[in-house]
Amino acid sequence: MIIACDTSSVVCSVAIADQGSIVFSREASGGQIHIEKLTPFLKEAISFCSAQKRTPEALAIAIGPGSFNGLRIGLATIKGLAVALGLPVIPIPSTDALAFGLRDILSGKGRAIIFSHRNFVHFADYTFAPGNSIKTPEFNYTPWDALFSAGIDHYFGNADRGFEAWVHSEAGSQIARKFHQVNANAVHLALLAETRIEQGLMDLDDLEPLYNAKYEAKKWVPPEF
Repeated sequence: MIIACDTSSVVCSVAIADQGSIVFSREASGGQIHIEKLTPFLKEAISFCSAQKRTPEALAIAIGPGSFNGLRIGLATIKGLAVALGLPVIPIPSTDALAFGLRDILSGKGRAIIFSHRNFVHFADYTFAPGNSIKTPEFNYTPWDALFSAGIDHYFGNADRGFEAWVHSEAGSQIARKFHQVNANAVHLALLAETRIEQGLMDLDDLEPLYNAKYEAKKWVPPEF
């Protein structure tokens, strides 16, 4: 059994994979819910394993790209749980999990997209073909008006916030015609983690979220009255 959690988007989800099947799943969606929902979901997952008289083999976590706060909450929680249970952590890039969920649906070149901030998105390219495994690609970071490429057959991800408005405008029409709306989910994360069990880490000191972009703190300016 592998317990996985994904807090990389507005969705907070926890799932358990057992030999290629999902035997437990919890999910909630909404702004800033991770700190409220994640711990109860994980507690339920551990109780489920205990009821089955099974011990989890590992924990898996979506390490990003994605929500700045969500990734921090998810990784900090999983690290604490891993230390308490003496389990390894399998870090899974968020776009790998998105691609894994579409592996039997798409063919050709696919570009995973995750909103960053302002008019910027993270993206990573995957090749979909029968029998292909999902391999972690190079990650990129760009304004969304530079996202289109004639060599890409499909775009996929969660079009939200400003990117949603842009992709449905005339400027984003080339991408909209090829876009597949998919949400981050611990179900795909857990199933993918089963194929990467050898990547589990016991030394978690250097395991950090994959932000893929620089976030700069703004200097505080006193208000004018």
